[in-house]
Amino acid sequence: MTWYLDRQTNEAQQPILVLAQGSGCTSVTSSPNIEAARKLLPSAAILTVEKYGVLEGDAPKSFPEDCRPAYVAHHTISQRVADYSQVIASLRKEAWWNGKLVLFGGSEGGAAMQILAAEVRPNVAVIFSSATGMPFREAFVQVLPPSEAKTAPEHIAAIRKNPDSTEIWLSNSYRWWSDIMDRRLSDDALRATATEFLVVQGKRDHSNPVTSARRFAANFRKSGRKNVTYWEFADYDHTMVDQKGQSHLPEVLRVRLENQG
Repeated sequence: MTWYLDRQTNEAQQPILVLAQGSGCTSVTSSPNIEAARKLLPSAAILTVEKYGVLEGDAPKSFPEDCRPAYVAHHTISQRVADYSQVIASLRKEAWWNGKLVLFGGSEGGAAMQILAAEVRPNVAVIFSSATGMPFREAFVQVLPPSEAKTAPEHIAAIRKNPDSTEIWLSNSYRWWSDIMDRRLSDDALRATATEFLVVQGKRDHSNPVTSARRFAANFRKSGRKNVTYWEFADYDHTMVDQKGQSHLPEVLRVRLENQG
C-alpha cells in the first residue's frame, strides 16, 4: 500500500482531509483534480492513498488497457475502503492530529467515501457526483446508451457466475462489479450517524444519474435524519461542465470547510 500525507501548514494541531480520486488507474500524484481539491481545506493535512496496483507517478494513456495487471486483478471499492481505514487507524496516535476528519470523494472515490464514513465516522463527508441511493446495478444502467443497457442483464448474470474474474466490462473487472453492484451506498452512509454529509450533483450527470443522488437524500429524510445537505446544479454534468462546454469545477470546489477544521 502506498499513501501520502501532506501537512500543508506548520500548525501544531491539524485536521485531516482525505481526498479520494475517481475512476481509473492514474496515480494520485498525477491527478489534477486531487491537486485542485487540496484548496478545500488549506489548514488540513491532506491524506491520499493509491489504489491497489497503482504506483507513484502512473499516468496511463488509456483506461483500462494500460493499467497494471495487479490493478485489474485486485482493485475494488471495498479494497479502497479497507486501505483508507488502515491508514487512518495508523494516524490516530499522531499528536498533531486534532481528531477532526473530513472525507471528500468524487465519482468512484465518492462511492468509497460513502462506505468509509460508516467505518471511520468523520465530522464531514463530501460526496461529489456519486451519491447512490439505489442498488448500484440499477443506478448505472440509467446512464448507459440503450444498446448497452439492453445487454446489461446478461453481463450481470455472467458476473454472478464468475465474481472473481479479471474479465472487463465497461472498463472494470468482474471482480470490481461483483463487489459493488448489489450495494445501496446510502445504507452505509446512514450508519455514520454523527457525520454531516454534503452531496454535490449535476443534473446532467451521465455517469451517476441524478435520480440516484436524489434518492440518497430522500433515504436520509425517510429515516428521519437531518445530517445531509443536497446541492444540485441544473446545467452541470459529472465534472461540473455546462452545456456550453465551460467548466465550473473550480467554483463548485470552493465549498468552505474551514469551520470543520
